[in-house]
Amino acid sequence: MSQTRLQPSHDPAKKLGLFALPEKTCDIISYLTRMSLLFCLISSISLVLYTTFFPGNRAQFWPPFPHPTRPETQLRSGQPTNISHILFCIGGSTATWHNRSRYSSIWWVPNVTRGFVWLDQEPNSTQTDKNVPAVMVSSPEWTRFKFSSSRSAVRIARVISDSVKLRLPGVRWFVMGDDDTVYYTDNLVSVLSRYDHNQMWYIGGNSESVEQDAMHSYDMAFGGGGFALSYPLAERLVNMLDGCLERYYYFYGSDQRIWACISEIGVPLTRERGFHQVRFCTVSI
Repeated sequence: MSQTRLQPSHDPAKKLGLFALPEKTCDIISYLTRMSLLFCLISSISLVLYTTFFPGNRAQFWPPFPHPTRPETQLRSGQPTNISHILFCIGGSTATWHNRSRYSSIWWVPNVTRGFVWLDQEPNSTQTDKNVPAVMVSSPEWTRFKFSSSRSAVRIARVISDSVKLRLPGVRWFVMGDDDTVYYTDNLVSVLSRYDHNQMWYIGGNSESVEQDAMHSYDMAFGGGGFALSYPLAERLVNMLDGCLERYYYFYGSDQRIWACISEIGVPLTRERGFHQVRFCTVSI
């Protein structure tokens, strides 16, 4: 009586079951799934090998990040940044400028520092003090935007728009601040000169008040301490600012509106310890 012994298969493809012809519907689905995973695996390995041995083509697969994260590695272009490359954009009001202009006179140097204080309307008296920024009146477009708590915050948020539209030559940085913000201009130049002004940068610091940080955001540059925007970021911001003001009308401050809009662009806050925002509270004992 003869018996037929089944011989084990030595075909690795059959052993793995990758290329075996399916007979049932579930086998077809399983077969297609395995083939898809195999294709993805081969494609991924091929892409990694290609971009490794041909680095010149890497950018078409992985575009570079908008800017590096460490100041030590940043590139510089052209001559070093100096005070003439900075335009100060100061938000104020007619009601407060007469008294608060004294803060600006501490650091403003005529014919050296560049910038303007933006007011809601023409001041009652002609400004004669040359040791403070010249007065500009905000464009009236800000009045068409709705708000929930602070109407002036809308106008001050649009100071960056009014400033960019001046198209002044040689501007690399727009430094925003309030009419009672005091700048140490030499330190400011030293900090900004470490960054490539041709990239998009949002530089500042959060509040030294934990209450304010918790109320608004730890990732936001507070306007009271001033913050800097590179020219490319400022231009991009201005193009979408009005839409942001419509979307974020319920925010309280102008700096929070600016932060929300820059967040939509995708540029994070770069913290510099030299930007200080301090909130003094009166305590009764």
